[in-house]
Amino acid sequence: MINSHLPRYPTVEPENAPASRGSCVDCARFDRRGFLSTASLVSLGMLVAACGDGTIGGPRDIPGIALTPLRVDPKLLPALTEIGGRAVVMPIDGAPMVVERLSTSKYRAFLLACPHKGTTVDLTPSGFLCPNHGARFSRDGLWLGGQDTTDLVPIGVTVQADGVLLVGGLASPDLPPALILSTKTLSYVVATPGADPAAQIISLTNGGDGTLTGLSVSLTYGADQPTGWLTIALSQSAAPSAVAVTARRGALAAGTYTATIRVNSAITTDAQNVSVSLIVQDPSKAAALQLSASSLAFAASSTASPAAQTVQVLNSGGGVLGGLAFTVSYGNGATGWLATSALSSSTAPATLTIKPITAALAVGIYTATVQVTGVGVTARSITITVTIATLGLAVTLANFPSLANVGGVAGSVGLVNGGPVALVRATATTFVAFSMRCTHAGTTVRVENYASSGSAFHCPNHGALFSNSGAVLASSPIRTSPLTMLQVSYKSGEPILYISG
Repeated sequence: MINSHLPRYPTVEPENAPASRGSCVDCARFDRRGFLSTASLVSLGMLVAACGDGTIGGPRDIPGIALTPLRVDPKLLPALTEIGGRAVVMPIDGAPMVVERLSTSKYRAFLLACPHKGTTVDLTPSGFLCPNHGARFSRDGLWLGGQDTTDLVPIGVTVQADGVLLVGGLASPDLPPALILSTKTLSYVVATPGADPAAQIISLTNGGDGTLTGLSVSLTYGADQPTGWLTIALSQSAAPSAVAVTARRGALAAGTYTATIRVNSAITTDAQNVSVSLIVQDPSKAAALQLSASSLAFAASSTASPAAQTVQVLNSGGGVLGGLAFTVSYGNGATGWLATSALSSSTAPATLTIKPITAALAVGIYTATVQVTGVGVTARSITITVTIATLGLAVTLANFPSLANVGGVAGSVGLVNGGPVALVRATATTFVAFSMRCTHAGTTVRVENYASSGSAFHCPNHGALFSNSGAVLASSPIRTSPLTMLQVSYKSGEPILYISG
């Protein structure tokens, strides 16, 4: 039965538009060019026409996410000129979507296909309603009741420099606040006699979502070393913030002194350390070469090179340390992948930038040794390790706190083969990943916790139950195949892992 009381929008057919799909014969459809010129037709915070309404089976083909991001200009949509406004957009190659303005610069979007059978849901003042079987959703897309199903699919929204939105693809989950430090090492050099070195700044930023508060800093000195030569000052307890670090030689004799600054936040578990060294030079002694690190590790996929890292090259003796240079020797396998590394100066102090170029490297582990030399000093070496993982989805583990513990499960960590992925920490050093498509009928399963079996996967369509190893539970009312396992590439201790089909 057609819900004739619902408002209908005029059909706007772009040139060479494909034939209508399924029962959605009178929904407004726009290509990207047509949408930008006629978008005001759907810029309404009202009910949306329901494709397949009244048809218990839903549309013939359950609509999916648009393959190509849709360009949406908020200035052309009256509803998006105000915070809280919602506008419906209709791509050619996917289901309709709704875009909501959350603040002056932040938006969110949801796929308007009910996860139960694919019927286009209606907008209501408080959220969404499926006219087919009555599933209800909040404005946040969360399932509230009615027909048992999962939440609406969140769609990615990127704000371009010109204010135009790119709407499409699966939205990334909100990330927990994450502490980011501008550097993990600080080095100071001062001569005897000589002026104290200039203060240095550690910038503290939030690499996640939300607000990073409760910042604090503490200081410890190296074992059996003098104290009091370092002063730290935190600018404020919420990110962005900064730590001013000042070194004073005082009466320190010639030598190398070390300390550790610990930066913490009351709302995160990722406290981090900054290693600090103070070199007091004796002008009467010969120059000596010292490096701030003796090893570096990189992780990357086979299509993207990792970010560069730096090592400080210092003179821990007296006089002038010049003629700085470095050479690279490679382990077994490919060579030439450190060709872009460079020294900032031929005289200490200097910064050595190590930058691997890994796009041409096959999956595997590669090693190299960088030897730093100077005139009249003993050479020092840095061991470089690069791990190239299988091409696929990159997952930053710190973004999913549930994965910190063995048995922890995180759902919808990203897309592989067009479908959402669940990740499980099997042991302290291993992970397993599964497609979240139910093997019975293809509905997206959701992560739930049960008193008897712990974390598990539940299909909201026909009720299939799977363990966190992907196996069908004995209590499952539907017998089907185990969840499809995906390939995980992970090196113990690394912050990122990769998932592929």
